[in-house]
Amino acid sequence: MMPQQLDLVDFLASMPCSAAPTLTTDPRDLLPQRPAAWERLVAHFRAHEIRIEVSLWWTHVVVEQLREGSRGDMLLRDGRIDRRDMTPPFPMWTEPCRLILMSAAAAAAAAAAAAAAADIHAQWCLEPTGQIQKGATFRFANRPDADRTHTSQLLRALEEGQS
Repeated sequence: MMPQQLDLVDFLASMPCSAAPTLTTDPRDLLPQRPAAWERLVAHFRAHEIRIEVSLWWTHVVVEQLREGSRGDMLLRDGRIDRRDMTPPFPMWTEPCRLILMSAAAAAAAAAAAAAAADIHAQWCLEPTGQIQKGATFRFANRPDADRTHTSQLLRALEEGQS
């Protein structure tokens, strides 16, 4: 009796298929997951209204801020939400934004609990929106394949300043 042979089509169909990497179409998908109550508060912010602040002075107590009018709610590292009424509104933040805070070290190396700015930048280009002596603020570029050179250099400089 002859052994049964599979034709090439049957063989290929029987192989487990690996999922092809999917490109992110919304940069907000790259942000770290936060508690559901916080996600509901910030869900209305579009990608261009999100700011990522990398600071050498960051204390790690507050991980995000919601800045909208006189509201200045803060998400604390332990998951609590500190609701604040900032009257008068923030003088340097005239437009509403979701501000994500991280250290330069977190920006350069991935942490298990949160996405790092460098990781986000690797998948979707970040553009600097402001720079001070001890940090910088970034936003998502209009397209993921924008020129990353300047931001990459700035993130490296911030990492060196932290160490």
